[in-house]
Formats: sequence, structure tokens, C-alpha cells
Amino acid sequence: MIKRLKDKIDALNNKKDPLKQEGLKICFIYSLFGFVWIYFSDQTLNRLVHDPSARMMIHTYKGIMYVLFTAAILYYLISNLLRKVEQAECRLSRSNDDLSAANVELMEYLDQLTVSERELRIQYDTIMEYDQRLNVSEEKYKTVISQMQLGMALYERTSDDDIRNYRLVDANHSYEVLTGLKKEDIIGKYFFEIHKNIEAENLDKLAATIKTGESARYERFQQNTSYYYEIIASRPKEDQLAIILNDITKRKQAEERLHYLSNHDQLTGLYNRRFFEEQLRRLDSPEYYPLVITMADINGLKLMNDSFGHTVGDKYIQRVAGVFLECCRDKDIICRLGGDEFIIVSPNTDVREIKEVIGRVNERTKQEAINKVTLSVSFGYSVKYTEEESILEVLKKAEDYMYKKKLLETSGMRGKTIYTIMAALHEKNPREEQHSLRVSELCERMGTALGLQEDEVKELRTVGLLHDIGKVAIEEGILNKNGKLIEKEWEEIKKHPEIGYRILSTVNELSEMADYVLAHHERWDGNGYPKGLKGNEIPVQSRIIAIADAYDAMISERSYRRALPKEYAISELVKGAGTQFCGEYVHVFIHKVVQDEEMSV
Repeated sequence: MIKRLKDKIDALNNKKDPLKQEGLKICFIYSLFGFVWIYFSDQTLNRLVHDPSARMMIHTYKGIMYVLFTAAILYYLISNLLRKVEQAECRLSRSNDDLSAANVELMEYLDQLTVSERELRIQYDTIMEYDQRLNVSEEKYKTVISQMQLGMALYERTSDDDIRNYRLVDANHSYEVLTGLKKEDIIGKYFFEIHKNIEAENLDKLAATIKTGESARYERFQQNTSYYYEIIASRPKEDQLAIILNDITKRKQAEERLHYLSNHDQLTGLYNRRFFEEQLRRLDSPEYYPLVITMADINGLKLMNDSFGHTVGDKYIQRVAGVFLECCRDKDIICRLGGDEFIIVSPNTDVREIKEVIGRVNERTKQEAINKVTLSVSFGYSVKYTEEESILEVLKKAEDYMYKKKLLETSGMRGKTIYTIMAALHEKNPREEQHSLRVSELCERMGTALGLQEDEVKELRTVGLLHDIGKVAIEEGILNKNGKLIEKEWEEIKKHPEIGYRILSTVNELSEMADYVLAHHERWDGNGYPKGLKGNEIPVQSRIIAIADAYDAMISERSYRRALPKEYAISELVKGAGTQFCGEYVHVFIHKVVQDEEMSV
């Protein structure tokens, strides 16, 4: 368009030259005609006319004719020139119109160019923005791919579809971590150079993905990194194989842990009842005969729990389980059925062998102790020799045999344990030992003062010695606290009669004494604990222990105060007579046991 407008302007400029030539032509014709006319007319007139007046007249007419003639010529020439000028002006006007139109068109074109330039600039800016975003996105993508927890590797085909012809072209950091392979060591290598030990079934899945484009999944355990990961294979393009590794280590560990817990006892790590029942069904087959079932039961576990708490009881169980693991054979299946019961299933084992195992366990338990209480386990076993025998009958025989042995072993063991528990209490709080000995002597002297039988006096002495045995389960910090007990601590202290009762009631010969210990903090007015017994509801032995315990507590030094005078203790007993203590027994205790007498301890 600009070229066309330029051509029109050049054409108008060129049209100015003919008008100049026409003007010059008129001037030249007029000058030539005037020169010829004047020169030749004057020469001719001078030759033909000699009369001056006539010559003047003719000159006058000649001048008029010259004027008229030249006017006509000039008119013609100027008219012709004006016509040409008019034509030129018309052409110029048209050219101006064309030029105006061209100018308008040019302006429109310039406006379009301006708009186009703005659009191009916007598009350019947009492209640059998109390019920048693309670069940022690409960087983010690279960062995400690099830092993502999923391992990624990309293989590309070099020839046919055989996976042997796929070569690694890229891998991220997680791929290195999960596989234990360094990127710089494997880039450019073929699949089988990197994965030499891949399973045939998994190789078939990858081959199917390459062939069909359908994704494949399988799991692997990487020995050198200890990672479990799920492999997801896909085909992004015809000549590519993408491998994504998803770390499933925690999930597999959780599954293994769940499987472990479903078959193992959580406290000891031994097999549980569920596993035992499965194995019993599996091993009840002639190929495993003779099959020995050994029942084992921990002696004194309840006593340990009542005395030292369930935490110590759990340690007792764990220690026994440890002895079983140490002394049994690899083929023995050791299970904890629950509580204090264990069972050992021994395939292809005879009586002599199982006796050796039990002997080793018994010897080892004598060397182990928890809180100075020696481990003790009772055993019973039975053997299945033929398929005709009922496995349940064999199991019952082993259980009956074990309970028979337990009856013989438990009583003496519990008696020993009681005194072991007392020793543990005295070790924890040495003042308690002296207090128990003094209360024991006071009870003995009180029994003598009341005229009780000799065996009853001995029983009183023993009860006095054992009356605070329940304190063995009380936290040492509470027993030895220097200041006043807070309510929560006092509530713990008040539990010791019940704990003592549970401990002593496990031994048949001490079960009656357990009742006396349970009631030794009851009050005559019924405001004591733990049962709130009143008056004669309280056993005689418990009434005596209450007075002796209170008296010795007052005259003895405690962690929170000094010893009180004997006179003060007696006055307090008198104040408590009929409310806290039996009044009759207080009178006997004061006048026949402590007044004007010295304790031997």
C-alpha cells in the first residue's frame, strides 16, 4: 500500500514539467512571432511605402493588427494551456482524492499496524511469560521428579521390542536410594545389565507391558538396601518403558508385625495359643510321632503380682520365657497360652529327651530370681505314639500331670516366697523390719497377758511380724517420705492391708492370718478401713495388732518426725479407747504390757 501511494505522488510531481514547457513554448512563439512581425513588416513597409504619414498610419494599423492577431494566438495558446491546466487540476484533484483516500487508508493501515504491534507485543509478552512459566514448571517438574519419594526410571528401546534391548536413559534420586544403584553407574546400560536377578514371572509382566501397553505391578525386596518396594511398569510411548518404585517398607513391616503379633505372645515373644492350635493340628501326624506335649505353669505368679505389682510379675514371666528359649531345642515349639501357663510341643521326641529338657529348665530357674524370689515352674508331660490316640486326651494327661506336680511344689515355695517378700520390704525400708519385730513382740506379750493358748500366742507373734507385708507393693518414695502424705499417697498407703491379705491367702497355712492382717486397721467405732468393721466384728488378733502397731508407731522415730515419749503414746491409746481401739484391750496393754516394762528389742 505504501508503495502505491508513493507512485501516485511521483506521478503528480512529473506532471508539473509539461506545464512549464507549455509556458515556455508560448513565450517562445510570442517572442518569435513578434520578432518576425516587427522585423519583416517594418522592412516590407519601408520598402513599399515612402510616405511618412501613410507609413505612420500603416504602422498604427499594423500595430493594431499585431495586437489583435497576437491576442488571438495568445488566447488560443493560453486557452489550450488553461485547458491542460484544468485537466491537470482535475487529475491533481483526483490524485489528491486518491492521495487523501490513500492517506486515510494509510492511517487505517498504520492504526492496524499499531494495533497489530500491540497485539504482537502482548502475544510476545504472553509467550515470554509462558516460556518463563514453562521454564519454572520444568524446573519444578525436575525438582519434583528428583525429590519425590517415588523412584522413577525411564528405559528406551534401541531395536526390537525385546526387553533386552531397552537401555536406561534417566532415573531420579529415590530410584538410587531404593535400589542402591548409583545413577552415574547405570545410565546408558541395558536392562539386564542392571537387573541380573529378576524373577521370571516379573520379567513376563514387563514383557507384557511392552507388548500391550497395559501397566504391570509386582513387589520386590532389595537385599542391599533392606527396602520393600512396589514396581509399577508402564509404556509412555511405543519405544519407552517407565518403571516407578513405591516404597512399601513400612507397610510390609506393619504386615509382618501384624503377622508376628497374630502368632506371638506380645509380652514374651513366644508363640501364642492361636499358633499352638495350628501347629497341634499340623503335627498330629505319624511322621512326627512320638509327639510330646509338655505343660508348664509358673509357681507363685499371683503372689508376685500382689506383692510387687504386675510390672514385676511381667518381668517374672519374661525371665521364665527366656529360660525356656535357652534350654529348649530348636525343634521344640514353645508357646505361652496366657497368664502363667506355657506349653511345649516336641515332635519326634521320646520321654528321655523331654526329661532332659525339663531338667535343664529346672536347673536354670534355680539360678534366676526376680526381686530375690527364685523362679519356680511346675511341669507335666504326655506322649502321643500312635494315630489312634486322641491328641486332646494327650493334652489333658499332660495338664493333669502338671497340676499334680504343682500341688506338691507350690506350698513350700509360697512359704519361702512370703519370707523373701518380707526381706524385700525390709530392704526397701529398714525401719519396717525393726517396727515389725517390735510389733511382733508386743503382740506375743499381749497374747500372754490375755491368757491365750501357746499356739495362739505364736500365731499372734507371726501375724505381728507379717502385719505390714502389703507395704512391699507401695512405692518406696511414699514409704520413706519426710513430709506429710497428700491424699493420693495416703490412699495408696491404705491399700496395704488388702495387698497383705492377698499375699498371705496364697499360702494355705497362712490363710487365716490373712484375715487378721486385712482387719488390723479397722476401728472399734466402725470408721476404719478397708471394710469398716465395728466392735466385735473385728477379729481379736486384729484388735491386738491395731493397738501394738499404733503404740510402736508413736514411740518410734519416723522419716517425717522424731520418736514421741512413751507417756504421750499411752495417753493417745487412752483417748482412742472405745473409738479407735477396743477399750478392754487398751487397759490390758497399758497395765500388763508396756507400763514399767522394757522392750527386749
